Amino acid sequence: MTARHAAHFPAADPACIDPGECLLLPVSRGTLLFAVEGHVRVVEPPRWVAEQMVAMSHHLDAGQPHQVDAEGWVQVLALDDAPARVAWLMPAAPTSALAAGLQALWRAALARLARVGRIGGPTALR
Repeated sequence: MTARHAAHFPAADPACIDPGECLLLPVSRGTLLFAVEGHVRVVEPPRWVAEQMVAMSHHLDAGQPHQVDAEGWVQVLALDDAPARVAWLMPAAPTSALAAGLQALWRAALARLARVGRIGGPTALR
């Protein structure tokens, strides 16, 4: 299997992947990948699940999109004997420091609510 770095392709121009070739893409959380033609397998960046590193894998047919859940390096492999074409769209960056601060505050509030729900919080005493 041959691997190519995505720096050779602009994100707006779909990359052609030959059979047996792997395209490596540095992505942010929320990046959208589109299988323009052909069949591809997308291997997301590994993440911790129950004390084990797991890399999620998804098969995309022509016309199917996939949103990446984690930041890191994604592998895109052509599955059939024919070449495949893939396009990707990076998520928009926060437009200001205020927007970035509000997003961080929102993520912290959601994380706190998730922890309270797991521990049992005040509703467990009733």
